[in-house]
Amino acid sequence: MISTRFITDYLNLSTPEGQKNHAALISGFNDFFDSFVAAANMAVMAVDMDRKIVITNSLAAMLLETSEANLIDQYVEDVLPKSPLTNVMAGNYKSIPRQFEMFGRTLYAERTLISRGQVPIALVSFFQDITHMEKRTERHKQAREQELFLNDIIENSYDGIYITDRRGKTIMVNKAYERISGIPRDTIIGEYMSNLVASGLLSTSLTDEVVSSKETVTRTQRNRNDKEVVITGNPVFDEKGEVRHVITNVRDITELVNLNTKLAAESSRADLYQEQILRKAADENIAYGSREFENVLNLCSKVSKMDSTVLILGETGVGKEIVAQYIHKHSPRKSKPYIKINCGAIPQNLLESELFGYVSGAFTGANAKGKPGRFELADTGTLFLDEIGELPLNLQASLLRVLQDSEITRIGDSKSKKVDVRIITATNRNLESMIQDGSFRSDLYYRLNVVSINIPPLRERKLDIPPLAEKTIQDLNRKYNTKKSLSSGFVRLLTEHSWPGNIRELKNFIEKQFVLSDSDVIDAAVSPNTSVEIGKNTMMPKESSEKSSSKLPTYEEARSTMERDLFKRAMEQGKSTYKAAALLGMSQSTFFRKYKEVFPKEVR
Repeated sequence: MISTRFITDYLNLSTPEGQKNHAALISGFNDFFDSFVAAANMAVMAVDMDRKIVITNSLAAMLLETSEANLIDQYVEDVLPKSPLTNVMAGNYKSIPRQFEMFGRTLYAERTLISRGQVPIALVSFFQDITHMEKRTERHKQAREQELFLNDIIENSYDGIYITDRRGKTIMVNKAYERISGIPRDTIIGEYMSNLVASGLLSTSLTDEVVSSKETVTRTQRNRNDKEVVITGNPVFDEKGEVRHVITNVRDITELVNLNTKLAAESSRADLYQEQILRKAADENIAYGSREFENVLNLCSKVSKMDSTVLILGETGVGKEIVAQYIHKHSPRKSKPYIKINCGAIPQNLLESELFGYVSGAFTGANAKGKPGRFELADTGTLFLDEIGELPLNLQASLLRVLQDSEITRIGDSKSKKVDVRIITATNRNLESMIQDGSFRSDLYYRLNVVSINIPPLRERKLDIPPLAEKTIQDLNRKYNTKKSLSSGFVRLLTEHSWPGNIRELKNFIEKQFVLSDSDVIDAAVSPNTSVEIGKNTMMPKESSEKSSSKLPTYEEARSTMERDLFKRAMEQGKSTYKAAALLGMSQSTFFRKYKEVFPKEVR
């Protein structure tokens, strides 16, 4: 709609010539103008120099919530008192903001000045309602900000994040994934997981399993960057309940696994310490008075300062473990672990796992978390392998590799681990004879026998018996809170006995007299079942005294006779291999093995 007054003035229809076709011209101009403005699909409003509305259309009336008739020839400030249009004039229209709020809408206006000659006669404004566009822009802005925020969260997550579509195409990975996997993101973005696994760049893919199961899937593995990781694939569903994306979380648990391994090792080490820790300093456990044993300790002092392997030789019960402890306590490793294992006391099928440990699932019945072996527990310290002559040939080869490479491999593992262990071994067997019959490796023998220490039997160092007896009675007094003592005569009788069981037999005999004696001073053997004669100034076994006048047997014959007698009496008193072994101060497995050698027909 256009103001009739405005058209009349604009076309000079107020002159006599113009008035002839006044009505027809105005009607025709209105029809033309309305169709033109309607085709523009925009709200149009023009204000003359008197600030009256002279042109408008239906879109403008609708935006201003009125009718065209109510707007034409009205002053702007009358019909639109709160509109920014009330301030628009020919001189300032360019400086007025093009975007403004009116009637709860956001409007955008383009303005054009209409002039006749050089004289402005009206200012035309073209309006557009951009309220929905502004809302969409704001929503887009908010969505973009939220997207950036989520990207920041993903990118700065400490865990690796790997996002694929349902077909396994890589959409996104974060910098943590690059750090954990060691794979640059530009080599995998846009690639399919199946191709990456086939090429060896990735070791596994959870996408297919998550898509097929529609459930969260978790795996633990060691990746190509040598890190222990927990991988968890989570499905993201569309509106139809189908998996749209798979978000995989990759957590580096290497440090946690290492800490758990160290904790398990420390726990196992503590358990072993409870069992075999040195109750006293090594010096306090040693009592001697002979030149022979002094020479042994002097040699131990020399070798303790080096890390050379030591082979301790001697009969059963001469104190080989005490010597091993002495070497450790006087070595630079004295503050480090001292771990002992008796190779003859552990079944052969378990000995390998005890020495080298195992990983989870290595064999049926294995601890689910794996277990460190004695070599790992002794790392930086000393490992004492007692009864090394009982080590099976297959484990002799494994031990030789450890000595050569300073590396161990757990059962079920493919990776080796460096260990720093000082090895001390001991045996009461003749290893050179075992080499001849093929039951002991010569190369291992030479590795173990860098320094050998031979401990003489107690019968060859009888000056050690009095201090050993005195220390034994003192230990028993402390243990039972008593004040018993040994008479000089009793000690003299002890020195006259040969003690084939050496220190262990001596201590067991004194403890028996300690328990059975009613007096605070022990001066004679009081056991009614003792094998030692009481009424003479000797403590030789009866059998030996009866045969003293007969033909002298060979050493092996005498040893065989003594072992048969000793094991027979132990079984008669103990009634079982466990108790008999305890009486002789040895492990049940060692006792059973030796008893089977002596009495093969009685063991089926």
